Amino acid sequence: MINNFVKQVIENGGSIHPLLLPSTETFGTGIMNPSIFIDGDKILCNIRHVNYTLFHCEGEQLFGNRHGPLAYINPENDIKLRTNNFLCELNKDFTIKTYNKIDTTKLDIQPVWEFIGLEDARVVRWEDKLFFTGVRRDTKTNGEGRMELSEIVDNKEIRRDRIEPPNDPNSYCEKNWMPVLDMPYHYVKWTNPTELVKVNKDNGTSETIHLKNAFGNLQNLRGSSHIIPYKNKRICIIHECDLWKNKLNQKDAKYTHRFVMWDLDWNIEWISDSFSFMDGEIEFCCGLAEYNNELLISFGFQDNAAFLLRMPTKYFDTLANIKTKDYWRVTPYPTIEITTSIPPKGCVVDCAFCPQRTLLNVYNSEKMMEYEKFVDMIDRLPSNEIRITFSGFTEPFLNRRTADMILYAHNKGHRISVFTTGVGLRKEDIDKIKHINFSHGPNSGFILHLPDSERIAKHPITKEYIEVVEYIKTIENEINGFGIMSMGEVHESVKHIYPTAHIPTFWSRAGNLLGEAMIKPELEKIKDRFQHIDHGGKEMTCNCLEDLYHNVLLPDGRLSLCCMDYGLKHILGNLWDQEYEDIIPKPFTCFTLCSSCENGIEPKNKNNA
Repeated sequence: MINNFVKQVIENGGSIHPLLLPSTETFGTGIMNPSIFIDGDKILCNIRHVNYTLFHCEGEQLFGNRHGPLAYINPENDIKLRTNNFLCELNKDFTIKTYNKIDTTKLDIQPVWEFIGLEDARVVRWEDKLFFTGVRRDTKTNGEGRMELSEIVDNKEIRRDRIEPPNDPNSYCEKNWMPVLDMPYHYVKWTNPTELVKVNKDNGTSETIHLKNAFGNLQNLRGSSHIIPYKNKRICIIHECDLWKNKLNQKDAKYTHRFVMWDLDWNIEWISDSFSFMDGEIEFCCGLAEYNNELLISFGFQDNAAFLLRMPTKYFDTLANIKTKDYWRVTPYPTIEITTSIPPKGCVVDCAFCPQRTLLNVYNSEKMMEYEKFVDMIDRLPSNEIRITFSGFTEPFLNRRTADMILYAHNKGHRISVFTTGVGLRKEDIDKIKHINFSHGPNSGFILHLPDSERIAKHPITKEYIEVVEYIKTIENEINGFGIMSMGEVHESVKHIYPTAHIPTFWSRAGNLLGEAMIKPELEKIKDRFQHIDHGGKEMTCNCLEDLYHNVLLPDGRLSLCCMDYGLKHILGNLWDQEYEDIIPKPFTCFTLCSSCENGIEPKNKNNA
């Protein structure tokens, strides 16, 4: 038993942050049981406000209330146990940036029991909808509890769905089901043995999907936090409740907590020792998230205070004995480019400076990336850590599901960038994704490649294409990280929209354009416009900002070394059936491609670069 887990985390590089609401909102009564959630690039947190102050006599209980060790102190004019919820956005230092009380008046009915409101609401986003999910007990006179899903839009509850348990319609109180973040409408109803249920919110039913054998003898493990994907596993925090009576035969309880870790097939791999957050007897955890190589744990203390605990993942990995090959962490910008399609004749834009012939000579697999496979492969990546760039070896919007892919990766917490010619892009695609922050350091943004007057890039310039570019112009200020480029003077068809554009420096794509020029006459004529470097056969590694971790995902799931590897000489593995950590190279690994690349460097010189 760890009596003060917070102290232990702080000693290992973590920190504790109080979450405070103004007394003008709480009127001096308790805030408790916050639920942290990473929503794209926002840090959201629900804080539960209750209309009482809890008195609890702890330790030897020498100064108990006359009614026992635990008492609820209510306003005289409201002696119910009433809950309100405040949705907050946090700053990067975990102070509260904004807060809004959730308006539930549209769906509220007259309560018929003394516990009123949605209790211990966890924040989730499923299918791009924001939900609070917790227990409500005010709809029946006996206090029957059922989990509910409340859809939240602009701080208002617009839909409320009550969920019946899968097996026992007469169950009295169903609470603390743990939402599985990467599986919409799935919960772990019971931890050990693990019972996974799927909810149909349209008819308010649930069904048991998995029921696993128990792990060890710890079978009184009750739900607490979210269940989050973590390094090809799933983890959560549960609580245990020790109900007991003191010397005066008065009822009391002590809450303790444990981490639980499953493999992806819901077999429990590890249950931690029990712990108390701050050596209190009444504590409760409603949130767990991974953010910037740290775990964020939100918990309440004695129903009177809300806290956020920042815990380095390295420390958690030590506790859980997780040995990872997290080589990508040598750079702040690990990236995977997505090649959403490789058409039989190559990219329709067929830029002269793009070695499409080289690619087509070696690629003979799936032509179009399936959305479902994309989802599966994204789920294999460390969440919140890998940048996802929609560019790859061809125009990304040649795949009609690209906007949906962008949304999915964004909602999973990945930083997103887009490099597009606009070919295949529709207005509805733009509207789907324009709210995303595309600016995430070097080599990021939403970059529109415009056609040029020499037709070095051969955009199919249609009426529809021009209308899309015109539409982008009208909303470009809404797109965070927007920019334009061209391979020469802007083509007259769009010059009225964008008269000029940035022209980048062109390189040989690690020597690929040298061979391409032999089979592409138009490139032979302008080959003096791209630069080339050769390191004379020396063993070289990568000196890009992303190091060796700017890889390219192909439609068939294979992961190529980098955006220069049009010849697919360095296939690292396949994300469709392998784990990301198992296929990425070690730092300083040398590749032949690097010997012809302007970003190549000798390993011995890398630390001094």
